[in-house]
Amino acid sequence: MKKHRLERLSVELCGVVMIVFLALPGVSLASSNLTFAYSDKSPPYSFSLNGKTLGLLPDLVQLTFSFIPGYTTEHVVVPWARAQYNVRLGLADGLLTYPSEERKGYAVFSDKPLFTQDFGYLVYSSDNPNIDLIESATSFADLSSLTVIVERGSRWEEDNIPGYLEREPGRDIEAMMHLLMFRKAGDFMVQPAEDARYIAQQLGYSEKLKVRKVDFIPNSRIPFHIGVSLQLPAAMDVINEVNAVTQNPEFQSELNTLIRRYR
Repeated sequence: MKKHRLERLSVELCGVVMIVFLALPGVSLASSNLTFAYSDKSPPYSFSLNGKTLGLLPDLVQLTFSFIPGYTTEHVVVPWARAQYNVRLGLADGLLTYPSEERKGYAVFSDKPLFTQDFGYLVYSSDNPNIDLIESATSFADLSSLTVIVERGSRWEEDNIPGYLEREPGRDIEAMMHLLMFRKAGDFMVQPAEDARYIAQQLGYSEKLKVRKVDFIPNSRIPFHIGVSLQLPAAMDVINEVNAVTQNPEFQSELNTLIRRYR
């Protein structure tokens, strides 16, 4: 009897120790809850509204992990430099972005992209007096007499929009849209269609917005892959699960439906 009582007491004490252990900050039995970090000022891709993280990128991550039993996801928005820094140090578990060589130094990425951002669009106003030229151009050379509105400090635009085009810089895409549609400070922008339509809708320019797909913009397609911090012990397990999900036809169908909603 005494032996049984001691065994039962031992089991109860183990249970108490386990509860206390799990209650400690940062302690869990498994890394089943993953925190993904995003830019806080990149609508429609990621932004905060009334304290909630919204946008295409968190929606894509949420959809992916809904197909992976045993994992849940949390989504936080911070300045983009901090988001990357947090993943580098393991303060956040993952992100969804272009897998540059620098980022591959601190995260492991999925084999396939979940989304490809396409900069192969000319964005302009239906009121632009040069609309015929914009809609018939087959190269940047055809647009050499026009002014392009660019984002101040954008390396991609510096590398891929020819230097002979006159530039009008804006601090961000909202400022750029005002320069294009209201101030008429330039003739066109080079932007993904979903970016342009979202910002135009927010600013009341949708009726006059024109978007044209062209094939002469280099390096226009930027793939976004799920990346998981190398600080996470189960990083490769998570990525292997993600890679398996991307092969699922049902997932691909839902993925395409989700992306179309933003376009």
